Amino acid sequence: MLGTGMPKIPISRTQVMASPIEKVFEVLRDIHSCPDWSPWLIADPDFKLDVQNDYYSWEGAISGSGRMDLVRDEANESITYDLSFVKPWKSQARIHISLAVKGDATEVTWTLEHSLSFFLFWKKKSIQAYLEVDYDRGFLMLKNLIETGSVPSHLEFLGREPSPSFVGVGIKRSGSMNGFEQDIETSYKEVKDYYPEGQVFSVYYTWDLVRKEVAYFIGVRLDKTPGVIPDGMELINVPGMEVYALRHRGPYSHLSNGWSAGRMHGRAKIFRQSKRFPPFEIYEDENWEEPVVKICLPMK
Repeated sequence: MLGTGMPKIPISRTQVMASPIEKVFEVLRDIHSCPDWSPWLIADPDFKLDVQNDYYSWEGAISGSGRMDLVRDEANESITYDLSFVKPWKSQARIHISLAVKGDATEVTWTLEHSLSFFLFWKKKSIQAYLEVDYDRGFLMLKNLIETGSVPSHLEFLGREPSPSFVGVGIKRSGSMNGFEQDIETSYKEVKDYYPEGQVFSVYYTWDLVRKEVAYFIGVRLDKTPGVIPDGMELINVPGMEVYALRHRGPYSHLSNGWSAGRMHGRAKIFRQSKRFPPFEIYEDENWEEPVVKICLPMK
């Protein structure tokens, strides 16, 4: 039960899933499948899990600990869960998922009310912003699991490694996070038109989830400084440094799983992030639809 008088964070999302309502309900009701689309457990390769018919609990160095309990369900109509976090901080959430037939598909509406401990009230805006990202990630993984039977998002935790210095030429842009995925895809293709053989990378100067603002550079790595820089582009120097690295394989829409995992590893004190240079990502192949991306978090 949610704590009375505690600071509340409401979140609601709706998606149409290309699957019959019976199958959608079956997956949502199956407690054993819940860890497959958890936005937290994907970041923790060594978590411990206890799964029963009406609840599951977890504990891990990265994901913390908590439990999700089935409260009630109505076949092919709705499901309600209680979600309790113990670590890294205590909080509770009531999750209600309602289903409706939408032609040959199913409309899934996910609503929740998250209750925070009183000592976290001053962080409510930032916690809400991160929770919205987490639940969006989980909702997308759920959609993939229901529609295709698997989640095409895979993480490798590479750990500490050296990152050599390099120069890059590309485009620096800023704006709203709304439509960011389309904006960076356009920028990626624009850069590749000029430098089809270059390896693409992105540097993130600003990623403000509360204000929904982003500022980034996307360009290609070069062996040496070019004699001519195309109009509208600029040159940057990326210094050599030690980074904490993760590799994500899968559609770009799931890349936030990697960035969120990096944030969680930092919060768990697996590494200490430096602010001397912004975090960046390197595209290790040429497939924009399902890229292999190395995420690099500068270390102290």
